[in-house]
Amino acid sequence: MIHNDKVLEDVNALLDYDAIKDFLFMNVINAQTYQQELQTMPHTIVGDLAIVYRVMIKTTDENFCSAKITNQMMDQYGIDVSKLHNDALISSPRIMKPEILPLETLAIGTPKETALQDTERNLVVLTNEHKTDGASTMFYAGVLNDLATKLNHSLYIIPSSTDECIAVCDSSHLDYKHLENMLHEVNDSSLVDPDKKLSDHLYHYDKDEHIFEKAEDYQKRIFKQKYSQLLH
Repeated sequence: MIHNDKVLEDVNALLDYDAIKDFLFMNVINAQTYQQELQTMPHTIVGDLAIVYRVMIKTTDENFCSAKITNQMMDQYGIDVSKLHNDALISSPRIMKPEILPLETLAIGTPKETALQDTERNLVVLTNEHKTDGASTMFYAGVLNDLATKLNHSLYIIPSSTDECIAVCDSSHLDYKHLENMLHEVNDSSLVDPDKKLSDHLYHYDKDEHIFEKAEDYQKRIFKQKYSQLLH
């Protein structure tokens, strides 16, 4: 665990939005699994994922402490979810610094730039410096677009757990169903803590259209475009 100095020192200030907004960070969970809890919290739905919001209170070498933003707190703040989300987009990269590295770099130490050159096989892990609640990194402003631009490919996103997700280059050689089956197998195994399971759905980021969506929705959209072109 990495110590974080960017914390709210005065817990009594949690009801003061001006005091807490610089310590906001996003967390992503499964919307269906936590549908009851979501009734008490402001959130933003993306597919079957829900972005919720927390305030960093303190961190130690072992763990960090944070407080979830509730509907009651929002009433006190007098703001809407859009304002909360936009402020969290600004503060999250400072509070939970993103870490985006090829799996090959993390696993065996291959230099990052070398690993990124092999776009056909490359798996890129998106997390944060704490390696905890890092899947929300994919929603940081510009992260997926910058990665897709660097790799010159659209991306499939494997929501492997709440702690991280994995980006894979979309190419003609890639069978997205294989990735989806792999995700299901991992989710059904003991490799992922049930509390950290994020989704059974594969996602896709279109670098040209700048669209993030479920892979199945992407396939339907592309098929519809091709069909429309044939009719014309």
